[in-house]
Amino acid sequence: MKKNVRKIPSAVLSKLNSITQNNIVVACAKTYQHSDLVAGFLLYLGIIADDKGLSCPEKVLPPETQGKYSFRNINGEEIVRRDLPIQTEYHSAEAPNWGDSYYGYHTVSLPHKQYPRDFRPPKGIQLLIKCVGREEPSRAYVLAFRVDEILDKTSRGFKEALLENLNLLQENVGACGIEPADIPIEAYAKSLHVSWEILPPGSKDEVIARLFKGRTPTKNETENAEERYDLFTSLKPEKIIIGTSGFSRYFGALLEDDLVVFENIQYGNALYVLYDNWRDLSQKTRLELLSGRFGRNFDRVIHKHGWKKQVQAIVKERRKKKK
Repeated sequence: MKKNVRKIPSAVLSKLNSITQNNIVVACAKTYQHSDLVAGFLLYLGIIADDKGLSCPEKVLPPETQGKYSFRNINGEEIVRRDLPIQTEYHSAEAPNWGDSYYGYHTVSLPHKQYPRDFRPPKGIQLLIKCVGREEPSRAYVLAFRVDEILDKTSRGFKEALLENLNLLQENVGACGIEPADIPIEAYAKSLHVSWEILPPGSKDEVIARLFKGRTPTKNETENAEERYDLFTSLKPEKIIIGTSGFSRYFGALLEDDLVVFENIQYGNALYVLYDNWRDLSQKTRLELLSGRFGRNFDRVIHKHGWKKQVQAIVKERRKKKK
């Protein structure tokens, strides 16, 4: 999993602008398969699973071995002040008297040049953890995580602290996000983002197995997935895309960098054709997209008679305009 983020992700900045209150927390929810947790995937956070179910602590200090931000959180950080002049420092060493240890030792101070150092003490921030959902029969769990520090958007150094906490969460759970500080941790599952996996086309069986990784799909789910696969491959995609968000499964095709088709394979009754900024748009709910607040840079095709031909026509027209 990705260890760190070099800058605040655009999705986080977008959500930050939509939160009206000043106090926010770094938090997210993520789905984990029961088999992965049994295998010890999150054992370093004290999260374990067995035949009896799931066990996880309410609060845990992330171990320093998880990455540089986790290390700093426990041990603090020495900051080299390269903006200041180099100065002479001294360190002590033990030297033998008259060059012979037989006569004992004495302490000497040895000079060396270096930039000044500042030490930032450790914060010791903990992660709050709660299981907020479960899916049968695959026994997948939705776990919510929250960095136990409230950040004020109006405070000095807010974005630096935000980036640090995002990385603390990213290092330990492989995902990051933000929520208003007054939202209960149980509500985080409602804002699960679609986590996209981009794959080469592959065979139908391989793709469907990947789509339902961790459980056996029903006959209806398999038939729907096979039907969508046939449609997507008829559009000559560059890549197949598979997404998860909570217990939902998304299936689609990357036709070009700015042309994507996908749908929720389990609950959807429509397919979406997205254009520019498809990654951002794919995180919106159906109601958000239809509200018009995020533009009309997409088409929604309802599953009714002739819907496949409609999708093919939209894609053909889009490609024609780009030539």
